[in-house]
Amino acid sequence: MSLHIVPHGQTTVHIKRGLQAYGSADKINLLTSEKFRSVGNELAEELTEFGYTVEINLVDAFDLRDVVDTVVSVARENPDQEIYVNITGGTNLMAGAATASAFFIGATPYYVLEPQTGEESVDDLVMKLPSPTQPLTFEIEGLQLDVLQTLGRWDEEGRKGVILREIGEELGESSQKISYHINQLQEKGLVESNIEGRTKHVYVTDVGRLYLQWTN
Repeated sequence: MSLHIVPHGQTTVHIKRGLQAYGSADKINLLTSEKFRSVGNELAEELTEFGYTVEINLVDAFDLRDVVDTVVSVARENPDQEIYVNITGGTNLMAGAATASAFFIGATPYYVLEPQTGEESVDDLVMKLPSPTQPLTFEIEGLQLDVLQTLGRWDEEGRKGVILREIGEELGESSQKISYHINQLQEKGLVESNIEGRTKHVYVTDVGRLYLQWTN
């Protein structure tokens, strides 16, 4: 069973090409803006006639948080589905949000190219992006979450590359305990570190910022 999450605007041909390439698709969730609601309704009717189960999710095409939250909600409602995200259509913001969302939920993002010669096969036109190695569907809590949130707050303030002792002093914990949780966060891809001399400097990664943004 597979689910395709697809943002779109006026143009929808990329949707049909993507579904042709992934013949095992069962369910489709369209991300439709108010401006193109009629396009989404017509497309849903057409795809339903071909045997797909189709749902329409209205989103604000210029609100990144709205798009990402919608994708994450759809994924949580379909925990047993293999999820693909077509990042081709809609506004540039929708495409970017769809890409970030695919990483967040551990889905497979793909992009559908425009034909250049008319002789390309569907498989030639559909470009599968590398699947994320660590989806952000896990939850962290306790001191580990405190460490990440502290690093995230300092990162927003422009304070980067902090050392373990500083984190320990802020949270009232030993450097050894902080080091353990930093290693755990690093395995999840939420932080990274480098060593200068005998000192380890810790940084929040882009993935860590994304995790904090959508879980706080």
